[in-house]
Amino acid sequence: MADPNDTSENLDIRCPQCRQQFPVGAGLMDRMVECGACEFRFRINGDVIMRTKKFYPGERAGMESGRIQRVPSAAAFPEGMETMRYAEFKHPEQLEPASPQRILAGIFGVSLMLFIGLLLIFAINPGAMFSVMPLQNKLIVAGFSSLLGIVLLIYANPRARGKAAAVGILLGAGVISLPFFFTGQSFARYEVVDSKPGKVEPVIPSAGTDDFAELRGYFGTEPLEVEQERLLRAGSANSAYGIFLTDLMTRNKYTARDFLISDTGASPSSHPYPREDGNYLMVLTGVSMDIGEVAEIAGRLGKTEEIHEDIGVVVVSVDNSLFLAGPAEKLNNKADPAFYELNKYELGNIDPDRVKRAVERLSDAEPSIYRKDITIALIELMGKPGVAFHDTIAKALLVWAEEPDEAARAGLSVLRKSVASGDVVSENLVDLVTRGKPDDALPTIYLLWTQSPDTWEKFYGRFGESIIPGLMAQLTSDRAPLRRSAIRLLGEVGTEAVASELEKLSEDEDPEVRVLSQRAVTKIKER
Repeated sequence: MADPNDTSENLDIRCPQCRQQFPVGAGLMDRMVECGACEFRFRINGDVIMRTKKFYPGERAGMESGRIQRVPSAAAFPEGMETMRYAEFKHPEQLEPASPQRILAGIFGVSLMLFIGLLLIFAINPGAMFSVMPLQNKLIVAGFSSLLGIVLLIYANPRARGKAAAVGILLGAGVISLPFFFTGQSFARYEVVDSKPGKVEPVIPSAGTDDFAELRGYFGTEPLEVEQERLLRAGSANSAYGIFLTDLMTRNKYTARDFLISDTGASPSSHPYPREDGNYLMVLTGVSMDIGEVAEIAGRLGKTEEIHEDIGVVVVSVDNSLFLAGPAEKLNNKADPAFYELNKYELGNIDPDRVKRAVERLSDAEPSIYRKDITIALIELMGKPGVAFHDTIAKALLVWAEEPDEAARAGLSVLRKSVASGDVVSENLVDLVTRGKPDDALPTIYLLWTQSPDTWEKFYGRFGESIIPGLMAQLTSDRAPLRRSAIRLLGEVGTEAVASELEKLSEDEDPEVRVLSQRAVTKIKER
């Protein structure tokens, strides 16, 4: 047997059980051996012998070529001389000239912050871009533009990113601080407001037709005369009037037009015509009111100066401050003491969009002060011609009206028109009407309930025992949802007199009707 310590003839084997590796003598080939680690017995053959791969110099990583050099090494370096060492640059753009896109990015970043800063300084006057923007929104605009500008500055200066960031932060801090110092003009128009002008007597010229001709020439009534003649030829009972608006700023022209058309019920074809000295002649056509009522409405734009009844012209001096919106911070902040006063005033504004926004704000507010005044204003809005946001008004009245009777009657008029025209019925409007429970509202609510019993069941049930006849009439309905709804409501409002009729349904072929009728009878008897 070969000496196992003779490494020249040793074999490297691996135990197939524990994978332990150890050398053995070559003489043990094809013999049984026992593993010294796990005591597993196995035969030494080609399956357990470990084979090593031959390699040549230079094939293995880390081998130094100096070990197998064939050419003598170079002579040693002279004393005092060192080899040159090159630094590794992770950002090669630092060695390159600035690209055009980086230059443009830097210019745009600085320009953006400067532009927003100028807007925050100069665009805060009435009617300007930031005039009614809340402070938090201004800060968002300033913060976003500053952040973008800082990023662009850092990108544009790869060699001095720290300095670029510092400059950008200073500029951004300046832009963000501007809204705190430039807050715009305060709006003090809300303190004393009289939206209803006093009685204005018509102005009658002192002489005959020449005076009327002179007035017509002064006001430029040609378009008005055309409308008056057209209505006269058509045999219309409506009239055409001219509202001569003085001192009206151009930016308020269309707001004044929409207000006059809405409140007078004029035709949408009514149009303002420019006249000398910045004045306008607003021709209202298809108006069913008399000139006195039109003058009263037009006076809300400022002050009614003259009424020329014979030519159908009303002269109004416009107060442009009426078109200014209040401070957005106070209008939207329910914790501010001026919130209720400002929004109460907004309810009588000539701009319907501002009125709607005020109603939306009040519908979510606690009715703590001015409750009676705001309720009256909301009821007036409900019946006002041209108003289309009745659902929002009804929602606000559900919050503000202490006694829902008057509000319910105002809502009932709108609800009837909506049902008659086939429009989508507002749930808030039905809720308001059924809370007041006016007697003449029952037919309208009954009609809604029969059309959609699942939707209007809870509102119809508010009328109590007065709905029993209508419910009894639907016990034999061929519409299953309507029949089931009637049974449920009878269980809520029914009396002993209807219990016997409900008991007859205990043998109905519809199993749900049987269950509902039994429950309804139980509820009636328990009351």
